[in-house]
Amino acid sequence: MHCLRPVLQLVLLFLFLTPSSIKANDLDESVLSDVHRILQKRSILDNVALDDPRAPCRNGGIFAGGICHCIKGQTGDHCEHFECVKGLSVGFRFDPESLLFNEPCICEQGWKGEMCDYQPAEKCGNKGEWKKDRCECVGSYFGSECQYTSKCVEGFLRNGRCICDVGFEGDYCNKIICVYGTPDLKNRTLSCDCPEKFAGRRCEKCKKHGPLLEPFPHCELDPSKKKHIEKAAEHRAKVKRGIRRRIQIICICVVALSVVAFFVCVGRCVHKNAITAKNLRNREDTAERHRLLTNHVRLQKL
Repeated sequence: MHCLRPVLQLVLLFLFLTPSSIKANDLDESVLSDVHRILQKRSILDNVALDDPRAPCRNGGIFAGGICHCIKGQTGDHCEHFECVKGLSVGFRFDPESLLFNEPCICEQGWKGEMCDYQPAEKCGNKGEWKKDRCECVGSYFGSECQYTSKCVEGFLRNGRCICDVGFEGDYCNKIICVYGTPDLKNRTLSCDCPEKFAGRRCEKCKKHGPLLEPFPHCELDPSKKKHIEKAAEHRAKVKRGIRRRIQIICICVVALSVVAFFVCVGRCVHKNAITAKNLRNREDTAERHRLLTNHVRLQKL
């Protein structure tokens, strides 16, 4: 009885709406909404089971307002075709027990499904491979379409999904989002290669800090204080130049004094040597005179 109830509803609606005296604008909106609600709940096999070659609308379609209202999955002026997304409808030739036309659609290459509405290669995405009419998932993916994961690097799992922490993305939350810079793919670390003035795991802060620097993300000298800083820098450079000149003068004086001291020392050494040589000659002369006098005295005594 439960299976016959939808059929009885369709029959009653068909009998109620088919008189030629009824026009589309005379229909009660509530009745039409009930019709569409019933149309959306039927399946293709149910549609085919309701097919009547003598009816103006085939495959269980409902004639109302001078047109056919097809049940979901059917299309055409008389609901004679199937809504094939990527394929060709077999129409009246469809027979579940047929060897050739046991499917409502003849799908284009690479497409499958009752309505040719999916590609097996894309059904699993890049998370698995379509084999034996199902997805064989790779890595930590699972589910009929490999839509769930059991792994989460930077986040937490909830209902088979990885809820990422701030600054991370990806199915496993294993991809970092750099505020500035680029991910460090070379070393395979979950950090970023930051430009010169930025620092932090995601380059989310300034490398230098101070009262004269603007806060993140500028990380540069405050323009309002830049002139004062430039004047201070010029003053420091001037002071450094003066110090260097003084040091140069002192170095020159030291060198000059060293040269003078050297020549003084050389002169003293030369003078000392001359005096020593003179004294030596005087002693030799004195000794020679003493020897001559001694010899003269000896000769007189003889």
